[in-house]
Amino acid sequence: MEAVRLASGLTVITILLVAAAGGRGACAFVHRTIESDDGDVIDCVDIYQQPALKHAPPGSRVIIHQQAKPETVSAWKPHHQTWRKHGSCPAGTVPIRRESSNANPQVAERIRRSSPFGRPTAGSTNRFNLSSTTPFGRRAAGTLFNQSAMAAPPGGKVEVAAAYATNAPYLGARADVPCWKVDVHPNDFSMSYILVGTTLDANYRPIPGSDPPAHLTNQIAVGLVAWPSLFGDSLSRLFVYYTNDGGVANNCFNLDCGGFHVTSTEFALGSSFGASSNSQIGGDLYGVTLGIHRDVAGMRWWVSVNDQDIGYYPETVFDTRFTDACYVELGGRVMDSRPGGAHTTTPMGSGIPPCAGPRFAATIMRYNGVNSGGSLFPDDASKTIATTPSCYAANPVGFDTSRGGFDVVFGGPGGIHCDQ
Repeated sequence: MEAVRLASGLTVITILLVAAAGGRGACAFVHRTIESDDGDVIDCVDIYQQPALKHAPPGSRVIIHQQAKPETVSAWKPHHQTWRKHGSCPAGTVPIRRESSNANPQVAERIRRSSPFGRPTAGSTNRFNLSSTTPFGRRAAGTLFNQSAMAAPPGGKVEVAAAYATNAPYLGARADVPCWKVDVHPNDFSMSYILVGTTLDANYRPIPGSDPPAHLTNQIAVGLVAWPSLFGDSLSRLFVYYTNDGGVANNCFNLDCGGFHVTSTEFALGSSFGASSNSQIGGDLYGVTLGIHRDVAGMRWWVSVNDQDIGYYPETVFDTRFTDACYVELGGRVMDSRPGGAHTTTPMGSGIPPCAGPRFAATIMRYNGVNSGGSLFPDDASKTIATTPSCYAANPVGFDTSRGGFDVVFGGPGGIHCDQ
């Protein structure tokens, strides 16, 4: 073990762990540990000892392909995560955030396993109220998501306010997702995200502008989430998510399920971008450019942060082929655990309703789809989902002629008026 004290007073610990594996030495589980100002502890783990690869057969190696992306200009200045103030992980390692002692794993697990991102059913094409009594798999007039399928015991539910597009086929999506400081109830979460998904329904015809399919089997999402029971505080933190069964049994966040293969030394899943990255109501806006894209020549689905690939989902994590997506969604979600039997006061986005406009309400900016050739294209995401429009809503602004892409304003304050 080697300890180095930096000028800032922070101690960076370098550890070399050697273990026997099949009679041979297996080297370097943790090369360095970095303590962040926000309380995070980041371990720089050998890239082949991360959760998704630690059970790989001896000698197996992942060949990483970077996909070229067009030159773009972000709507805001990219920020590093807080832990990066004190260094980065060396080559050959990846940053893995330790679980916080302030987290509540039992609550987080209950929410995680019962809260799929979505199972859309064919319905109307604009804003919706969802019926909590509609059983999954049966179409109900005027519904888009099956609320009962998204319930979190006891008696909670996931609130959604988002825009979506069905101008398939997609090989991904890219957008600027805003950072806001939110005060989240201990048993809730509040997230902003982009998502791509596809269906196995042979009867679904991906006609541009059509309603979503009845069931999204394969889904991938990336975004920012404040989730106290999972992360121990209300900071907005980077997350990825996938499901291969529509969220029926598998709801895999970050390194759950061993599906996501981390490749970047720059960004750690579950880590925050710090208070200096939070947008100000009516003032400066900050955020992170997030993307999902599939290899044009392969079947890996990559996730990018500030246009740097941070890792991928291999073809093997999906039980069925995920060659392209037919659905893109962008907006916010809140877990309403109904504290005291009333609707939560956990805000979505900035906590300001979208009618206040982009300077005050949360806005996902410069959304573009990724076409079958792997290039960005302007995509119309003018249809919306709103489980409780009087509480959390989404309002498509349209195409941004100055910066390019499609903008969507979303969010709301929560509170008792949501039950009225």
